[in-house]
Amino acid sequence: MNYNIGMDISSLLNAVTGQFGALCLACVVLWNLMQSQKQYMERLYKDNKEDRELYRTTLTNLSQKIDKIGEDIAEIKRELR
Repeated sequence: MNYNIGMDISSLLNAVTGQFGALCLACVVLWNLMQSQKQYMERLYKDNKEDRELYRTTLTNLSQKIDKIGEDIAEIKRELR
C-alpha cells in the first residue's frame, strides 16, 4: 500500500476547508448554543420556581387575612343584633 502523501494532505485540506469542515463547525456552534440555552432555561426555571413559592405564600397570607376580616364582620353583625 503505497499512498501518495501529497494527495492525502490535499484531500485532508479539502475536507477540512470544504463541506465537511463547514458541517463540523456548524455542529460545534450548535452544540455551544444548546449548552447556553440549557443554562438559560435552568436559570429561568429556578427563578420561576422561586416566584411561584412567593406567590403561594402571599396568597396563603392574603387568604388568612380575608378569613380574619370575615370573622370580624360576623362578630360585628352579632354585636349589632
